[in-house]
Amino acid sequence: MIAVVVRFTRSGPGVVSPVTIRFEGDEPPPPLPIAAPNITMAMVSRFSRGAGHLGRFTKKAWQSGDITNSVKVRWSSNPATIKLVHTIWNANPDLVTQQQLMRWAVWPLVTEQQKTNWGGWQLKATQHLTSWAVWPVVGRQLQATWLPTIKAQRYQQKSRWQHTAITEQLTSLFYNYNPDLTQGYKLPYGPRPPSYICSKDAWPTKGVVKVRFHTPGAPTSGVITVRFSNEHNPLICELDIGGGLIPPLPDLPTIDTTKPITPPRRRSYIMRPELRCYRVSDNTEINIVGASWSISRSQWGATISLQCGSKGDKDLLFADGIEQEFKLVINGFEFYGLAESFNYSGAFGSNSYTVEARSSAAILASPHAPARSYSNPTAKGIAALISDELIGTGWGYDFEMNQFNVPAGVFSYANKTPIEAIAQIAAAIGGMVYPDGETKTLHIRPQWPVTPWAIALATPDVAVHDDVIQALSSSPASTPLYNAVFVRGEQQGLSAKVKRTGSAGDNVAADIVGPLMVDSLALRQRGTAELANSGRKDALQLNLVIMDLLPPLIPGQVLGITWQTETYKALVDSIAITAQTGQNGTLTVRQNVGVLRSYE
Repeated sequence: MIAVVVRFTRSGPGVVSPVTIRFEGDEPPPPLPIAAPNITMAMVSRFSRGAGHLGRFTKKAWQSGDITNSVKVRWSSNPATIKLVHTIWNANPDLVTQQQLMRWAVWPLVTEQQKTNWGGWQLKATQHLTSWAVWPVVGRQLQATWLPTIKAQRYQQKSRWQHTAITEQLTSLFYNYNPDLTQGYKLPYGPRPPSYICSKDAWPTKGVVKVRFHTPGAPTSGVITVRFSNEHNPLICELDIGGGLIPPLPDLPTIDTTKPITPPRRRSYIMRPELRCYRVSDNTEINIVGASWSISRSQWGATISLQCGSKGDKDLLFADGIEQEFKLVINGFEFYGLAESFNYSGAFGSNSYTVEARSSAAILASPHAPARSYSNPTAKGIAALISDELIGTGWGYDFEMNQFNVPAGVFSYANKTPIEAIAQIAAAIGGMVYPDGETKTLHIRPQWPVTPWAIALATPDVAVHDDVIQALSSSPASTPLYNAVFVRGEQQGLSAKVKRTGSAGDNVAADIVGPLMVDSLALRQRGTAELANSGRKDALQLNLVIMDLLPPLIPGQVLGITWQTETYKALVDSIAITAQTGQNGTLTVRQNVGVLRSYE
């Protein structure tokens, strides 16, 4: 046995037993495996100072292996690797990278930047940047960007401060999308189109409502609550003209919408004259080249004349030998009439067909309605007498005067048509009749809604001035001034003296005797109308235009007039509207209004 003695020339620290000795030529042991979960960290810190500047950089890296703090990390295993990364995580399929960098330049001036990036299945990036330049002036910028691959959208916001007291902020919003966008919303802008609004809700009606019960009920006391169902109500539609906050085309004003109706003063008025005619039964248009329409307080209907363009147009108004109802449209305003007769005149190279007509209420007059004799068998209200005349005619009424009861056998007439009987009732109590062909309604109104001695303080229904008055003429229409009148009934009537307010009642007019003077209200209404017709007056004729700002006038309205240096009020007595096509094809539309101006 041979003993080998090993001598060491220098000692090594930390040597413990046993000691393994390997000789040259032996294979070295394999290197330790690099475990995946282990992490190796390398940190580098550098400091440099010069001219008052201080810079510092920090880098961090993680890699597989045991944790080691070193400037550089090397592995002796093959292959040799030196790897420094800036906070990197590798993940599949979502790859995320984050980088953080902080710099200090000149103290105390500080600049900081922070960037965060995400990349992967849907590429997204966001960046946050904060900068400080010169204190106390501060600049700050924030940017955020989203870039998805399917629905690309971008949002950018910037906020900047330049001075201490001055602030500026800018916000921009962008939407960028491709046809891949499956859902979108379109916001409509502009005036809404006209449409009809329909409903079965209970519709308010004028006049008296009669309720009939089909089954008897037990006697009850107290208040009875009646509930109605909308199930069997007719479907009623109203036209909504559309438009926005300000309608693009103003609706035609009605008489009771704005009081007074006053056309504005302008250097010029733009009008588009219109003349059309339609047969009501089937809305067939009839070609006409001229028309006239006139009515007064003493008439129960208007007189109408149409100049047809051809014989065929004339025949449309007398189809199958039956007089047809028509609708006349003049500058957008509608008038209804009933054709009754026609005239023909011919010359070399020309033919003329003129149709004479009256308001559609002529269906209640001769020869369309038979005459009859009548006497009220029971006591009735004055409005009920009018209602009896309209039974089965399709027409209604609107009684706008004071109502009173009429005893049995007081009212009677012989050989009169329904419209003649209604006109007799209205005239007996100081009223007049105005027909509305569109709604088939007869309006019973006072002849003098405002008396001459109170018209100065009344609010006019329509006010016109010399900018819309084409011409004005005046002629006297004076009668003796009366301030009192005796009104009495016949067999069962009353008798009273009606005098003008504030007067002595010493100028008495001729007595008025009528069968319907059976109530103090009837006496007062009839006496007021007679006193209002007396006194010094002027009959004026005004030639006016017809436009959306100035509709056709109605008998009985109070008209305010401003002509040159005068301003006064008068009562509308008559209206005559003409529309005529000239030789050159131009259409001229005018309304000639007759008014009464009272001086006392």
